[in-house]
Amino acid sequence: MDKSMQIFTRLLQVLRQRAVWTMCVVVFTADVVSGIVVPTFSLYAASLGASLALIGLLTSFNGLTSIVASVPIGLLSDLRGRKQVLAGGMLLFALSSAFYTMVPNPWLLIPVRVMGSLGMIAVFMVGVAYMGDVVAKEDRGLAVGLYSTAMGLGFTVGPAAGGLLAERYGYRAGFWLAAGVALVGFFVALWGLAPKQRQPAGSTPVTTVPMATRLRLMAQEPNLLAASLANLANNVVFTTVFSFVPLFAASLTIGQAAIGSMFAGRALASTVARLPTGLLTTRIPSKYLMISALALAGLTLMLVAQVDSPAALAVLMLVDGVAFGMYLTAGQSFITENAADLDRGTAMGVYNTAGSIGGTIGPFALGILAGVVGLAAVFRVTAVVALAGAVTLWLLSARGRNTATTPQESATADFSG
Repeated sequence: MDKSMQIFTRLLQVLRQRAVWTMCVVVFTADVVSGIVVPTFSLYAASLGASLALIGLLTSFNGLTSIVASVPIGLLSDLRGRKQVLAGGMLLFALSSAFYTMVPNPWLLIPVRVMGSLGMIAVFMVGVAYMGDVVAKEDRGLAVGLYSTAMGLGFTVGPAAGGLLAERYGYRAGFWLAAGVALVGFFVALWGLAPKQRQPAGSTPVTTVPMATRLRLMAQEPNLLAASLANLANNVVFTTVFSFVPLFAASLTIGQAAIGSMFAGRALASTVARLPTGLLTTRIPSKYLMISALALAGLTLMLVAQVDSPAALAVLMLVDGVAFGMYLTAGQSFITENAADLDRGTAMGVYNTAGSIGGTIGPFALGILAGVVGLAAVFRVTAVVALAGAVTLWLLSARGRNTATTPQESATADFSG
């Protein structure tokens, strides 16, 4: 009981910090915006005359933009400060949401989609690095738990508000609401986020280390490599669930309303799991929580391939939500705990890029597989990917060590496990 009270007290102390709760408000507004835009975007594009092929292309730009831009944006936040990048990301959210309402034809949605994707990277990814900057190392798991919970709550509110407005007043009304919410987040970021901290005296300036050298050194770190490969596997699981479980549910004669409720329950389970996972990182190393989450996701998908009952599938989606919430929080905590202060944004960029590769390539490859051998095989293959990610994380992270031998190397990597 004493230890539990101590952890709860620490949680309150972390939450009382202006730099922390302000970031939680910012990421909440960002995910409200995402929650408004994401569910209605394809329908809006279709209303403008977009073909299914164009809608698929527009959807893929999220992953493609993330693959290309995650590391540069992370590096920019290391060099120029997180606050400027985060505020800029919220401004991109606001502008892209407003521009959606102004395009005269669906092809012009492409540059606006890229703008919104850049905003997502700048806020969601850099926000994690920011949390690692403003709290003590032993509190980073708690801070990331709060952060990811705020994200989940935002994505719970956004679809409800956006769907209601779209139904009553049209899609553009929802996008204007998203733009307004994003502007609130922008001004909150300018007002409350902590500015870039001064570099400690005697440390090696990051700008003296070429970007290619920094990335090469970081890629050689077993812990970062392990976490990135695990994130690739986790995103394959995530996109498989959202791409193919609805089709599988429909084959079980589950109606659209029930499928929607099933995924709403999954989202709630994911959100509920995040803060407890952050609390657990104070007692259990985050990499073990990541391994447990991937293993749970893999076993869940193995069972999905076997079920023929709507109730059983709904329960498994709740379990998958818990696994995703655990992994999201533990994975982000792992990076913030292990990355050097001067390179945390770049490390998050590498981690995010790997996840985006999994989320972009996975659905395409698994879609081909589904057409050949059926949906059940897709779930089994994805389960193997998840379990392989867990094993890879276990094996590679066991080799984690601090390989820095020069001041420049020390400035670029600190994944000592």
